[in-house]
Amino acid sequence: MKRTPFLPAIALLLFAACSDRVVDRNPGDSVPNDGTDDPGNGDGTDGGTRDGDSDGNVDTAGGCEVTKPGTSQSSGKVFRGTLLLPDGIVDDGELFVDGKGRIACAAANCASAPDYANAARITCTNAVISPGLVNTHDHITFANNKPKTHGNERYEHRHDWRKGIRNHTKISTIGGAKAEAVLAAELRFVMSGATATASSGGESGLLRNVDVVPDREYPMTIQAATFDTFPLNDSAGTLKTADCNYTGRVSANGISNDNAYLPHISEGIDPEAHNEILCQSDNVGDAAHDLMKRQTAVIHGIAVTASDVQKMHANNVSLIWSPRSNIDLYGNTAAVVMYDNLGVNIALGTDWLPSGSMNMQRELACADSLNQHYFARHFTDKQLWEMVTVNAAMAVGYGHAFGKLAPGYVADVAIFDARVSKGYRAVLDAGAEDVLLVMRAGRPLYGDATLLATDTLGGGDCEDLPVCGATKKACVKSDTGIALDAVRTEGEKWAPLFLCRGAAPPVEPSCTPSRSATLSGDYPNATNYAGIITGDKDGDGVPDAVDNCPTIFNPIRPMDGATQPDSDGDGIGDACDKCPLATGETCTPMSEDDADGDGVPNAIDNCPKDPNPAQTDADKDGKGSVCDVAFDGSPCDDFANPGPAFCARPLTIEALRNPAAPGHAGPFRVHARLSDVYVTGVKAKGSGVFGFFVQANSAAPFQGIFVATPGTVPNVKVGNRVDVEGDYEEIYSMSQLSFPSWTIKDTGTTLPFGPLDVDAATAKSATNGEKFEGVLCRIPGPVQVTQMNADNPTADPAVTTNFGELAIANGVNFRVGPNLFSTFKNNYPVGTTFQSVTGICAYTFSNRKIWPRDANDIPQ
Repeated sequence: MKRTPFLPAIALLLFAACSDRVVDRNPGDSVPNDGTDDPGNGDGTDGGTRDGDSDGNVDTAGGCEVTKPGTSQSSGKVFRGTLLLPDGIVDDGELFVDGKGRIACAAANCASAPDYANAARITCTNAVISPGLVNTHDHITFANNKPKTHGNERYEHRHDWRKGIRNHTKISTIGGAKAEAVLAAELRFVMSGATATASSGGESGLLRNVDVVPDREYPMTIQAATFDTFPLNDSAGTLKTADCNYTGRVSANGISNDNAYLPHISEGIDPEAHNEILCQSDNVGDAAHDLMKRQTAVIHGIAVTASDVQKMHANNVSLIWSPRSNIDLYGNTAAVVMYDNLGVNIALGTDWLPSGSMNMQRELACADSLNQHYFARHFTDKQLWEMVTVNAAMAVGYGHAFGKLAPGYVADVAIFDARVSKGYRAVLDAGAEDVLLVMRAGRPLYGDATLLATDTLGGGDCEDLPVCGATKKACVKSDTGIALDAVRTEGEKWAPLFLCRGAAPPVEPSCTPSRSATLSGDYPNATNYAGIITGDKDGDGVPDAVDNCPTIFNPIRPMDGATQPDSDGDGIGDACDKCPLATGETCTPMSEDDADGDGVPNAIDNCPKDPNPAQTDADKDGKGSVCDVAFDGSPCDDFANPGPAFCARPLTIEALRNPAAPGHAGPFRVHARLSDVYVTGVKAKGSGVFGFFVQANSAAPFQGIFVATPGTVPNVKVGNRVDVEGDYEEIYSMSQLSFPSWTIKDTGTTLPFGPLDVDAATAKSATNGEKFEGVLCRIPGPVQVTQMNADNPTADPAVTTNFGELAIANGVNFRVGPNLFSTFKNNYPVGTTFQSVTGICAYTFSNRKIWPRDANDIPQ
């Protein structure tokens, strides 16, 4: 059946809309799809042959096979092969994935790890074992669009193609892709080795969608990243150069509590695009709108200067680079060599089907091609691989959870055939047939059919899928509830489901830099170019003899005026200058491999954003003492909390729930330990996630919270006194403890306090209702039923929506629902009088409400 994230039962009755900053707003302008574009053959067989012998065969044996079953399904798995570890490649190493989907060990030998002897063994010959790839930028709800061809026309700003302004041709797209189309897009990424994405939406299953409510396949509580397409609130096409008077734009305070903030900034090459970074990085003139914070990863960042990039580095801001989409739309891309020389973390993202790459392999191919032909091979193969692993995880706020093979991290893993391409190039050059196995938290998503069919991998119910002459399995229906055939049929209307090694899709946006006349204004010095030619070895339209970076692509952009940028005036262009803000090249160059400049590369730095050259880690949990701190800034280096685990702290419910309480801990910040609290309500039947409500020994506001126990009927009763601990979260605006454990200290079934009396209007109030959430409340009576079906208040016979809630109190219409009282029916006639209504005050789907626990709570 379709997999659901760990949400409180209230959130599973139907899906709530996310906030405007999470739901993708169309990067373009939507129009109805005319369905006339040719989708290509879409059969995945047009990819040519693998490298190797002339007949496409490869001589050496390769693949993964189970060589020893485990003692049980929960005993874990040890994969032996070439490991791509944070500090380098280990041939014939071992990756030990425990029974909970965590990495227990990644080293040359894991024999000393607990439970190693009981684990299954999988030997991978001529294969590399990598972290799952991370796509940091996609608009996946636009997966119902084909590549949008626009001839030789190139744009200067995204509003040019979005709106068709300034003499430009409009590119129209349509959003709201069907679930099957979105899942097809996710499957394309999975089949290229990806396990996670920040894609402004997504469906449950397959990829981790890190910018929506986090996927709960593995006990991991991390605040979802905020994906922001229009941080300046300029979707109407606002263009400015002389001021920053963008109405309704995001403030620095607005992102202060974000774990990761991903804004689109400076997408274009003209002064208007450059104005965007100026207006969102001015900590001197306008600190209130300075978005250059350590949690920020700028998407695109094309129209920038060396000074702008220096500000990004100084604040630990990352760059999310989408080269194919940039080149296709603007004929130019982010000056990534300059970003690297100035020490900014760089990650890759595909953008979307209309102008970007259909999967991670095609985006890597574009980045690799630009690196080889236009950036003088500045980046190593390892650096390109890091852009889709450790760097990418850092950029989206999950750098301590996945993106590298390290103890305590989630076992999001991809294994690639290395019979032809070795080491990191096995990842960079792979086709869908070369991806031997993809796992999310140790569970298979895609891979060789014979491997997945084993009891050890547990993918026998995954669907067979012929891929480039190999038989694979894709775990689509078992992971999403939707059959592979339905996903493939819908997805291949827009793009092939997969590509074989070395192949490109029939229609693909360009990755060759080219520009002709600038249409949006008079920029006589902006260079035109159409690829590498004799006398212009970097293809930027500036002859080598006068090019201040003759081997690094750096055309004169409309924003640059008359010359190629050279901020320090030393004759070496910013694009290639190792020290673009200091004369000459005698400075100590920075590197995107070391974001905090402490001499320890990001991949092995236990605090990659905080300088700590000594790498002190007293509790040996992989988090350095400098950054291993609790929500309140207190040290947490005496409590091992590896990977995504939070620091544990004893707290009160009020400290969690009340923002004004001393020692308040915000959500997604702490593993809370609550002592001597009382069970006030139990969710043990019906649909949705099970759990129970607890409350301090007080009938007062901010004293209650939900404890989520998905898949487990809690063994508690109302009145029990318990100690409970768990990760504090806000899921669809409802507070809860996730992944809990608890101890019953007193089995009594009588509460030492009564319900908190609150009138219906106050309980429903947008300003006052929050304080009662999770608290045992009573609406004093008498109160009457005002609506039998609160979702059809006019009793319109044409309306069939009915979620079992009625409304009470004249003039208020406060909802009463069945969440805890499974046999409750909203069949009480209007006018029915209750002496009072008791239950847990709650908030779901933009409505405050009360949940009675049994018939005694609604006496008539």
